[in-house]
Amino acid sequence: MTDSPDSKLLWLNFLKAFTRALVQINLYKPDHPQVKQALEDGRATLERLADLENGDFSLTMDHDKLLANGSPLLTVDKLPNSLKNLFSRFHIHTITFLKGSSADDLLALCQMQAFKGAGKDFLRERGVEKITLDEDVYARIDPSTTQPPSAGPAGAGTGTGTGNGTGAGTGDGAGAGAGTGAGTGTGTAIADSITGQELETALSTVVSRATPNPEEQQSIMQILTRKFKEQLEAEVTRALEGVRREKKKIENDMVRTESVMTSMAEGVVVVDKNGSILMMNPQAEAISGRPLSELSGKKIFDLTNLENQVVSLAKEIRSENKDDISKDVSLAGSPALADTVKKATAVIQNEEGKIVGSVSIPTDAVKLKQIEQLQQDFISNMTHELRSPLTSIKAALEIMSREAPPAKPGESSRNVLNTAIRNTERLNSIITDILDFSKLQSGKLVFHQANTPAEEIAQEAAEAMKAWAMTKSLNLAVNSELGVPAVYADRRRTVQVLINLISNAIKFTPVGGTIQVAVDAGKESLANFVFFSVKDSGCGIKKEEQAKIFEKFVQVASGEKIGGTGLGLAITKAMVIMQGGKITVDSSPGQGSTFRVAMPAYRGQGEQPVFEAAPEVKAPPRPWWKKILGLS
Repeated sequence: MTDSPDSKLLWLNFLKAFTRALVQINLYKPDHPQVKQALEDGRATLERLADLENGDFSLTMDHDKLLANGSPLLTVDKLPNSLKNLFSRFHIHTITFLKGSSADDLLALCQMQAFKGAGKDFLRERGVEKITLDEDVYARIDPSTTQPPSAGPAGAGTGTGTGNGTGAGTGDGAGAGAGTGAGTGTGTAIADSITGQELETALSTVVSRATPNPEEQQSIMQILTRKFKEQLEAEVTRALEGVRREKKKIENDMVRTESVMTSMAEGVVVVDKNGSILMMNPQAEAISGRPLSELSGKKIFDLTNLENQVVSLAKEIRSENKDDISKDVSLAGSPALADTVKKATAVIQNEEGKIVGSVSIPTDAVKLKQIEQLQQDFISNMTHELRSPLTSIKAALEIMSREAPPAKPGESSRNVLNTAIRNTERLNSIITDILDFSKLQSGKLVFHQANTPAEEIAQEAAEAMKAWAMTKSLNLAVNSELGVPAVYADRRRTVQVLINLISNAIKFTPVGGTIQVAVDAGKESLANFVFFSVKDSGCGIKKEEQAKIFEKFVQVASGEKIGGTGLGLAITKAMVIMQGGKITVDSSPGQGSTFRVAMPAYRGQGEQPVFEAAPEVKAPPRPWWKKILGLS
């Protein structure tokens, strides 16, 4: 193994990517961009390791250390729980990644953590050949069997070497003589004689060869029998303890699952092994709309003859079956309603894949209608907002085409051109908001944070908006504090954040006003942040409305009517928070507004891989970005 800084860095990078995939596979689907990116990072790192190590790559859990190709890499206490659980749950000693391991192979290894059988069986069923598992092997070794044989010459004792072994070890060199004699003499005869005997008879035969005294024979037999029983009882107790633990674990899983399911519903329906209804409590009768006297003896699926009901039933409901039951489930009811109910509930599992809870959202008709109305309003608003600027641009360009081009642009042409520019910027802003909103909803908005000069971000955003500001004769200036540190941010997304803020300032600042973009370093407790400020001399925002401006589809402008989607500030806040920053607003009516964005200062993030234990994932009531955008 090449124990070099480069190889160790690659090992840590692989562990970081693989651990990220282990955690994310429990949160997202396998085709989610975050999962695919983590798997691809792991595959690429493995490929580089194979080239550097000139062969395969293995991870071994040896007591309190994790070994990479046999050399210590990290202590176990520094490993994340997801990785430790993978080794301990499947009793894995070594995971070997053969050269050519693919992202699909790594995906199968991550999905194995939810499998209830043997890890090797799981990988074999999925055709994984480039990743192999070596399990822990436990053996009991009798120390007496490891003692070296006596070095004395064969037959050096008192002649017992060729006899029956009686009195072995009583004279000088008798140990070797007895050993040789027993191996070549009576040892073979004893083995042949006890081969077909019962245990007690075989012991009696061996004891009779040890001493001719009947009393001694009886005493030795009692001692051997007692020790055998004690050893047997200890082994049985140990085996039963493991069975009891597994039985208790299964019982606990069943109790927990039953508790979760019963907490979700008040109604109870009891059926026989054929699915016929035996009993129903009052709540179940109320749900079905018919009394037990009418439904008793009928199949459970007869309930679906009524409207707005969905029945889900395991195809194998008998409990006395000795074989593995089928996991298939029969569904009956409206497909649309069944799909809605399924999407309205998420099962919460622990790291071992056991059900420990659930989370649900309302699925009643009123909620569905509200969602449908919201969708219709959104589409209608988008259609109108996209059509209006396009129509205006088309009309403006047609007017310019009908006019004979003068030597110098006339006032009429200049106004028409300015109108076209404003509407083009408006259309571009709307389209950008829609695309970013769609990415946020689908979880595909990915950030690539790096060491980025803060002043360059501010200058780039201001340059992009300067032409629009000039059409309103606005003074757009950038001021940067000397020695301001770089930021750890996605340059393109952070520029977009400032463009959104400057765009808002241009909209709500009257002709001839000023817009100041400033960059300064945080002081004292905020020394780890760099601040971007966008200050305008516009109409300002009322105090009671400042909390609403970051919500989706909200516009609180005063004065002239301003078009747009109402998504700009909601998306801006989401982009800031997802990079570890924060955004605030300070404004008063008639005195303009100041938006301040705090972004993390660059402190060497990303230069050296810092391998930390994955934090415990606590499921919030709903994702924070849905809270920001007002989504249910």
